[in-house]
Amino acid sequence: MFKDNQGNISSTKIMSFIGFLAFLITSGFVIWLMPDKFNYELYAILTGGGAVGSRVIDKWLNIKANNSK
Repeated sequence: MFKDNQGNISSTKIMSFIGFLAFLITSGFVIWLMPDKFNYELYAILTGGGAVGSRVIDKWLNIKANNSK
C-alpha cells in the first residue's frame, strides 16, 4: 500500500495517508465543537487540493527516479 514500483517505502504516500487521517480527525473535532462557525466547504477544498498535490508530486518523483536509471 505504501510502496512504490521498486518496492521501496514511499514517503509521499505515507504523508498522504497521515494527511487523510488528520483531515478526518480535525473534521470530526471541529464539527462536533463548533459547527456554526466552521466553513467546511473551504476546509474540504483546501485539504483535497493538498492531497491531490501530494499525489502529483509523488508521481513526478517516481518518473524522475525512473528516468535517471
